[in-house]
Amino acid sequence: MSAPRDNNGRRPRVLVLGGGFAGIGAAQKLKKSDADVVLVDKHDYHTFQPLLYQVATGLLEQPAVGHPIRDLVHKQANARVHQDTVTAIDLDAREVRFSELEPLTYDYLIFGLGAEVNFFGVDGAPEHAFPLYTLADAVRLKEHVLQSWEAADRNPERIDDGALNIVVVGGGPTGIETAGALAELYHGVFTKDYPDVKPEQARITLVEAGPELFPMFKPDIRAYTEEALAKRSVEVLTGEIVESVTPLRVRLKSGTELKAHTLVWGAGLQGNQLVQSLGLGLEKGNRIGVDAELRIPSHPEVYAVGDVAAITDQKTDQVLPQLGSVALQSGEHAGETIARMVTGKETKPFKYRDKGTMATIGRGSAVVQMLGGRTMKGKTASVAWGTVHLALLPTNEDRAKAVVDWAGAGLTHQRGARITVET
Repeated sequence: MSAPRDNNGRRPRVLVLGGGFAGIGAAQKLKKSDADVVLVDKHDYHTFQPLLYQVATGLLEQPAVGHPIRDLVHKQANARVHQDTVTAIDLDAREVRFSELEPLTYDYLIFGLGAEVNFFGVDGAPEHAFPLYTLADAVRLKEHVLQSWEAADRNPERIDDGALNIVVVGGGPTGIETAGALAELYHGVFTKDYPDVKPEQARITLVEAGPELFPMFKPDIRAYTEEALAKRSVEVLTGEIVESVTPLRVRLKSGTELKAHTLVWGAGLQGNQLVQSLGLGLEKGNRIGVDAELRIPSHPEVYAVGDVAAITDQKTDQVLPQLGSVALQSGEHAGETIARMVTGKETKPFKYRDKGTMATIGRGSAVVQMLGGRTMKGKTASVAWGTVHLALLPTNEDRAKAVVDWAGAGLTHQRGARITVET
């Protein structure tokens, strides 16, 4: 299906919904295409989600992971960016409606609105838990932690009630990276900031429903991770499921009640709620099923990409995880495919290039499992992790900011971004 210029000379319009990895990747691949590209996102910035936990723990400033969307396409003459919220999509009419913009029709639609946190029906979690999926989430968690310590400093009796305790839910990369970063913030920075608080008075507990951490990694990686967390005084509870959350307590299904005024949720995602209004049969986690070229089968002019899509790896026949690398590559593929269709060229199925799975547990401590099974641990893995993440950052300016903040923290063991600003 191609969409050449119409009888009035109008170029095909490619409407990109979402300015995440997938949306930006798609828009940039259409730079030289004879098409009009319109990108709409509810924010005016692109978020580098893999580093949100570093914003939440004061290691990185907000601008290091949040970059203006317009800046990423400002050299792209055929692209326009609008900040607005999508309210409805009519697939049959090829029309998208927004909160304030006039409705937009399209020849091609790239659906990359991402996911939202899945609390799995845990009582109190939507109201009281702290997810880490957006930049606002990271800032809210950082300010909450700082305010909790300041309140405990003013009233030490709060410490015995769990004011400084944090429960992190999820034994995957998000949960483990967050737990490790929080532990280093607690024991490497706050012990100096708050000398009257003894380290053992502030507990960090990682809760995982499954029998082990990092189930996607090999046994040696899992063992190393448990040792690295223990070294940082993170208590790990496996085989435990959170039943309910209140502002002051976390109750597990086993009956255990944890005193904790903070619960960080890193346990899962589900497709953006807008997908439920599209009249499509959805895959597990409210994700949109797509064909080999990432199109919605019933509407081949629509491409679902990133976290909202259930993309099957052609090599393994498994649904790909909701990772930044999957989102970026799928978005780029959609953009490239549409660019080829506009010129009448043959298209190709999506092939994911797996560069391995990695996570950092703390300073000088990371794990990497590459395609083929080779693993790395410790400082070597930390270097690899840093190299890959710097490469993924959208601009040289963002890379420079990250390097400066990482170098400063490595040399001084301080977190310069640990301030709150009231407005």
